[in-house]
Amino acid sequence: MTQHELITDEQQLLGAKYRSGDEIPVYDDGFGPLWIHRDSIGISGIVRAQTWEDAYSICEDEFFPEADETLEELVKEYSEDWSENELFQEVYGFRNNGPNAQDKHNHCIYAKDLNGDSLDRLTPELLANLGITLDIREEN
Repeated sequence: MTQHELITDEQQLLGAKYRSGDEIPVYDDGFGPLWIHRDSIGISGIVRAQTWEDAYSICEDEFFPEADETLEELVKEYSEDWSENELFQEVYGFRNNGPNAQDKHNHCIYAKDLNGDSLDRLTPELLANLGITLDIREEN
């Protein structure tokens, strides 16, 4: 393992915590480096995935909040072609793998953070600066 690798292919990401002890959501896709997703509120999750694109897709499915609006409300606001509407696409996105366990509307639509978000490779320096500890174990 090089000094920039936080996890190897023989290990599994089981959890992450802030200094305060509060847990950070994690998702381990089996292989690849660790990525950290942040939005205007803070850290939304840590993902293990082979590429940036894979990690972002996982964040869309697992960490981004479900849109509060119902399909009927979206049609009313954005018209019958609501999913093709540019204003809709600026505010919302679709979960690639369907609704997640926390979704109440089960319409696969998540709300984007209009103040921005970022997905960065998690490095030892960033981990230390953010005061995060990881729970990484050898696979059995």
